[in-house]
Amino acid sequence: MSKEVLEFIIVPPFSKREKVDAAKERLIAYLGYQFPGYTFKVGPFVPVGDEDCFTVLPVMNFVGDDGKSRMCEQPKRWFLQEIVDACGNFDLKGNRSFAA
Repeated sequence: MSKEVLEFIIVPPFSKREKVDAAKERLIAYLGYQFPGYTFKVGPFVPVGDEDCFTVLPVMNFVGDDGKSRMCEQPKRWFLQEIVDACGNFDLKGNRSFAA
């Protein structure tokens, strides 16, 4: 039985890691509003992806009814890009209404 990915880890670009960390709760709320039904966590900077862009890591595993670890369906690239774009549009300074 395959499941859709419902949780994502957002990795900020190196240059924005401190600002993102300071605005973490707002960013999570913003993404939850933009993508209802999905959950997000902000992770620390890790050397994956492009250092100048946000990286979105889907949480691909889950425990099935039989207690065994299973893999979710891989999310579509366009959907991951929409999340990356939303992160890039987020107002880290909090100057705009709902930070978008």
